[in-house]
Amino acid sequence: MIADDEAEAADLLGLLLGLHLPQAAVRVAHGGQAGLDLAIRERPDAAVLDLEMPGLDGEALAFALRAAYPEAAPLLIALSGNVVRLAQIEGNGAFDHHFGKPADLDGLVGLLKALS
Repeated sequence: MIADDEAEAADLLGLLLGLHLPQAAVRVAHGGQAGLDLAIRERPDAAVLDLEMPGLDGEALAFALRAAYPEAAPLLIALSGNVVRLAQIEGNGAFDHHFGKPADLDGLVGLLKALS
């Protein structure tokens, strides 16, 4: 699952991940609340979350997903162009991995391939 309030960025990342991971069902949500709603309907194996979204931001969404699935939370990956914010949240327990924008597609695909 990808959650980002920038619809074009989310859709493009979804397309790229779908091409690199053809066995995966890539879902895209445009915003934090939409991401939470999607993840509650269908638990994702992994979630790539933009940090800076209005309303429910990526950090709050990550904690909500951990609370929703306490026994088996999805692999949670932060994605942000704000490297200061990425550094601030590192180690707070919200995310398993952190990526700056533009994303290291090879690194991201490698992490996701390891799930299968």
